[in-house]
Amino acid sequence: MKTYVVMLSPDSNLTPSMLAEKISKISDINYKETCYGLLIEGEDEVVEKAIKELKEMDPNRIFVKARGFRIGDERICRAKRGGGPRPGFFMLGLERSVLKNVAKALESAEEAPRRKRDKLNYEILKKIVEEA
Repeated sequence: MKTYVVMLSPDSNLTPSMLAEKISKISDINYKETCYGLLIEGEDEVVEKAIKELKEMDPNRIFVKARGFRIGDERICRAKRGGGPRPGFFMLGLERSVLKNVAKALESAEEAPRRKRDKLNYEILKKIVEEA
């Protein structure tokens, strides 16, 4: 069983509730709505299918990464630890702040025309290697 963080870019038109609604229709998956997206966990095949369906909603603004702790793990539960931020919370905040730029880069990469690169001539390569 794997656990993942599904994080929305701040400039996405989607909300964590919209993601939760979509994921709730998939059986055999546990999820928890958060302020930045979702935590999801389940068997590998089910989770991969769920991630694919979520990414289809906004491919350039939904990001997924593995999570080290299961949902509800007492080792990172604030109630059990006596309050304060969860481990990794500040890192998620930092990552989330750059997602808007990542989304823009992904969109511009889709729009940019691909140019065909010429193959390097063997003789030119041989000459470069011999001179070095």
